[in-house]
Amino acid sequence: MFTIGEFASIGRVSVRMLRHYDEIGLLTPAKVDRFSGYRFYDGRQFETLGRILEFKDLGFRLDDVARIVHGTVDEDELRTMLADKRAELAGRLALDEARLRRIDARLQHTEGVSAMITVETKSLPVQRIAQLSGHADGFGNANIGPVIGPLYAALAERLVAAGIGFGPSAFATYEALDLGIKVNAAFPVSGEVEVSELSGTGGGFEVVELPPVELAATTVHHGSMATIGDTWESLMTWVGENGFELAGVCRERYLVSEPKPQDEWVTELQQPIVRKL
Repeated sequence: MFTIGEFASIGRVSVRMLRHYDEIGLLTPAKVDRFSGYRFYDGRQFETLGRILEFKDLGFRLDDVARIVHGTVDEDELRTMLADKRAELAGRLALDEARLRRIDARLQHTEGVSAMITVETKSLPVQRIAQLSGHADGFGNANIGPVIGPLYAALAERLVAAGIGFGPSAFATYEALDLGIKVNAAFPVSGEVEVSELSGTGGGFEVVELPPVELAATTVHHGSMATIGDTWESLMTWVGENGFELAGVCRERYLVSEPKPQDEWVTELQQPIVRKL
């Protein structure tokens, strides 16, 4: 038998933690002296302590850890719990990686490295698109990224189910609301597809027409969505400095995107403009 201090030292945990585990029924001592109240642990309990620390390190709450180590979770449920935890951590990692890219871009900006862009002014033809919409809390890749990616996947699945050909590029437009923004993910479709409300597998989508634009300022952004804000900022600066003003909702046209890594993405930014009077 081991005293609580010996068990804690060998198990590389604190005595306070063992006392807490005892209080919540997670790991109770093998024996408690009824006169002194001293706790004693059996050597076989090191295995239980190891499992507790393993699942705690994976990010599980102590109530879930208790269910696992006490055998109230079967193999199928444990597999589901691990898969859910993996998805949660992967999502958090993706957000942190996007944040890191934005920090790197901002560091470059503070060091005087700004986005150098080539702007082309041109008309935009009418474009028939199928679109699926969602809601984001605000502008910026941190808000829009987690919303728009799943929209494209769902829209592609529904278009295939409806037998409608689409692509190969994709569009995105954004509409400001009283609370947050409406995110529209779209694929070009054939002009033979009627402009109407359609329903596909798992829900509906719209087929609409992006109206023609007489004059637009356009530029191409290469790489991650984490830095696209800098390219938009440069384009807006160009508009103001060259005697134009904004004249409509901006568009993003994804020329190269999934399944390529974001470093290889190519996105055309399209901003309707008019000449200042």
